[in-house]
Amino acid sequence: MKARFGPSLYFASDKVIFDAINHSQVNTDLIRELLFERGIISSPKTTKYELAQYFSRLTADYFDHLNIGNKLGKVAKRERITYAEISDTVTKQEILDGLSSVKATLEAQGNRVTLEVSGDRLLAKIEYEYIDYTEVEFRQVQPRDAIIEFLTDSAGQYVARSTQNTFTDIAVDQVFSAINLAREKPVKQNRISLEGYADPAVRTKFFQTLIKSIGNHNFVTVTEAFCYKPRIKASVNGDEKESELEDQPNVVRVTLKGTGVTKSFVIDELYEKGYYIVKVVWRVKPTSSMDADIFELEAQFGEPDSCTGFSYQARIALIFENGKITDKKRLPKNDEQDNIFRLIEAAAKIALATLE
Repeated sequence: MKARFGPSLYFASDKVIFDAINHSQVNTDLIRELLFERGIISSPKTTKYELAQYFSRLTADYFDHLNIGNKLGKVAKRERITYAEISDTVTKQEILDGLSSVKATLEAQGNRVTLEVSGDRLLAKIEYEYIDYTEVEFRQVQPRDAIIEFLTDSAGQYVARSTQNTFTDIAVDQVFSAINLAREKPVKQNRISLEGYADPAVRTKFFQTLIKSIGNHNFVTVTEAFCYKPRIKASVNGDEKESELEDQPNVVRVTLKGTGVTKSFVIDELYEKGYYIVKVVWRVKPTSSMDADIFELEAQFGEPDSCTGFSYQARIALIFENGKITDKKRLPKNDEQDNIFRLIEAAAKIALATLE
């Protein structure tokens, strides 16, 4: 997640308020709520644009600005998860001490951190503010949530699972630094990475194995495949050679969406031209029941050039009713997510092992 800078809000003019509430992610009901708080009832036939125009002309004081900012600043965003295996055995107390140390640091910076311990699972819930100055002024401060979780794997060893973004990655590194301060032999984070595999075919093979290695689930179909080809760099120094490369057409990213996209002849042509998969969305069905809902999963490398920054998520569950899959969707339950995360992590290790 790159730092984003731009103008900040000093005075909320009529235009600033109009741009904020007329934003595509703001629904009409929220504008009606803002008007109702002022004792104004609007017709359901009135368009969002007209409501935004009317509200922006009203007089607003500091508390109005604060209220609008609180309502518009929250961005509902389900972030991907990443994980790391720990290079050596660590104790529960070592992890708890490391989390407690980072908790104090984050809270001193104005963040809110809650620690939860349940058996062998240690969880830190973090509430922080992400600032994006490229957004309209009332949406520049976005409250977000993050997690850092330590839990045991099938071998009884602790692994670290966390929300994937720059803020959380730094916090996880701080936890490991705090753990290592009290150890003679420092521990490291071992993450899924294809940095040592430059061959496009090998990198694609990783995803082909991953999607079909989800334990206790049958592979259904691939709905999205994101292919990437690094930009060709000049091998010699010279303005003429650089100019020739700049003039050549170069498509870096290609996105395929549909069903069974990995079986398409189009993707075969992309492979031949040096493209490789860096992100995939696919569906699996539990083998435990014929009537089980179908899960849509996602896995990707955040840094496509090096194929590092591996992350994943359980997107949705497609509801199975009356003997067939429907268009109805729901979010996976917490226990379902935890199970799926473990299965994706195991599948990623299997896929990586096949490359060696």
